[in-house]
Amino acid sequence: MGIAASMHDFGKTMMVCVMEHDVSHQHVAWEWFDYGQTLALLPMKGMRSSVVITLPAHDIQGLMAVNEEAFNHAVEVRFKHRLSAMRIVSTRHAYQLVTVDTDRFVALRFALIGNAAVGMHPVTAHGFNFGLRSAESLAHEIKVAYTSGRNIASTDLLVRYEKTHKRATRTLFLATHAIAKLYSNNALPARLIRRVSLHIGNRIFPFKRAVANMLTEIH
Repeated sequence: MGIAASMHDFGKTMMVCVMEHDVSHQHVAWEWFDYGQTLALLPMKGMRSSVVITLPAHDIQGLMAVNEEAFNHAVEVRFKHRLSAMRIVSTRHAYQLVTVDTDRFVALRFALIGNAAVGMHPVTAHGFNFGLRSAESLAHEIKVAYTSGRNIASTDLLVRYEKTHKRATRTLFLATHAIAKLYSNNALPARLIRRVSLHIGNRIFPFKRAVANMLTEIH
């Protein structure tokens, strides 16, 4: 449809699977930025969690190829045995980590929604939410136009959708992209900036609250 997009390849691959573990997750989701890897744990029912491991592509290939016993041991070590014994109970899936930023969301009688509109880095887990929001925003505009007998694919309608969705996503997209680039860079200046930023942010309560409110969409 002639819509240009900017793509950023972080040079990393995410592997997702479900694992059982002997220590309870206490219904807490967490994400751990380590040197050379990012780990995430998303609690599920019972003693299971969705595990996300982000590594350079060649390291992910190794994890994808080993047998279950070796895989379980490798994940336990990466998680520093915080959940004690861990056992994979699903298939393994790998996804190249690339963000997509489209110049615009609409064309003639055409609209982008979901990841096609805003392909976010998953660090804040907002990509799915934004996908739902884009569908809801477009559906709202179509419903209003339909009930009033207007063209459901008019340029004015599509422009309103685009403005609404850009306003809802742009700030968090840019902030998330900047954070992800900073935390995926292991050069000394980036490491120093991370350390100082965390030190300051952890001690300024209004800043912490503002960040939490942005991520949880509380206003």
